[in-house]
Amino acid sequence: MAAEDNRPVLRITDQEREVAVAQLNTAVADGRLTWPEHNERLARAYDARTSAELLPVLADLGAPAVPAQRVVAVGSKIQRAMEPGRVEVKAVFGAVILDLSGLSGDTEVEVVATAFCGKVIITVPPDATVLDEGSAVLGKRALPGATQARGPRVRITGRSTLSKLAVLRG
Repeated sequence: MAAEDNRPVLRITDQEREVAVAQLNTAVADGRLTWPEHNERLARAYDARTSAELLPVLADLGAPAVPAQRVVAVGSKIQRAMEPGRVEVKAVFGAVILDLSGLSGDTEVEVVATAFCGKVIITVPPDATVLDEGSAVLGKRALPGATQARGPRVRITGRSTLSKLAVLRG
């Protein structure tokens, strides 16, 4: 079997079907689908054999939510390079060093940094816009000056308790 542009039509897996069902469930929970629409699309998703049959079921729902990347350091030190999206960081009597210096263009990263008696260090590109919407209790948050460049955006939230959060330009 081939598509009109002579590419082979590939069958979908059970996992791909279940991801589509999860999107439909989220859409009805958010109020983007009514229950009758949900039921009709659910039946079509389970009957779909190819991605061409599954795509119309999800087309008007937007992209699926990307799960958060998580980094947890308890009494230890962890260094990671992260991708755009949401990053949840927790440092308890430890340190997390995030390298976001590889970000470019119009990308956006949200970092939820929670620390207790720990340290979170984030390295961003020189042209990044950094927004700090977090708080500190008996701690310190050190961020570089704002930039008006059209580089990536890094939004930092979370709470630093007896901890340090520092952002460096790389």
